[in-house]
Amino acid sequence: MLQFSKIATMEKNKLSTDAPFLLLFDISHEQLAENIRLVRNTEDVTWAGKTWTAFPVDIEDYSEDGKSLPALNMKIAAGQGLITTYLQKYGGLTDARVRIYIVHAKCLDVDKPEMELEFQITETTYDEQWITFTLGASPELANRFPAWKYLTDFCPFVCGDIRCGYAGDKTCKNNLASCLIPERFGGEPGIQTGR
Repeated sequence: MLQFSKIATMEKNKLSTDAPFLLLFDISHEQLAENIRLVRNTEDVTWAGKTWTAFPVDIEDYSEDGKSLPALNMKIAAGQGLITTYLQKYGGLTDARVRIYIVHAKCLDVDKPEMELEFQITETTYDEQWITFTLGASPELANRFPAWKYLTDFCPFVCGDIRCGYAGDKTCKNNLASCLIPERFGGEPGIQTGR
């Protein structure tokens, strides 16, 4: 369960306050000499020993359909073209890691954020006004686990490769009936199906 610090909890429960929750964005890429650190605020802030540059940033609403990995769009003002230069130089910053920290303005002396989220940039688009990063889950979630599926009548080997062992001119259809060397069939015909 998410628990805010006591100061943040008291500020959150006030009817009005002059100290907001701040969204801090840390964009890191292997080709960047230094991380891009932005804060959605009207002035720069110092948090965790680093300066975060005030920048117009917007997180769009997103919905989940249960069929694909969730993703959300982060829009950054194109501004004076500095970030656009990075996009052009480093392939749109795709595969960059984005850490979003939520901190309270009265707790900037505490290095622990109220909440921390990590994403990866999967797609980038931009125009004269906005840069839009599509933030998705880290790539580990997109990989199948376990790496292999055990299927009764399907051979995962490519016909003619070293695991298949066939060296002729014919090709099979990757099933047991068309296998050209049945004793090397890569499927699992012994698995009982639920029929």
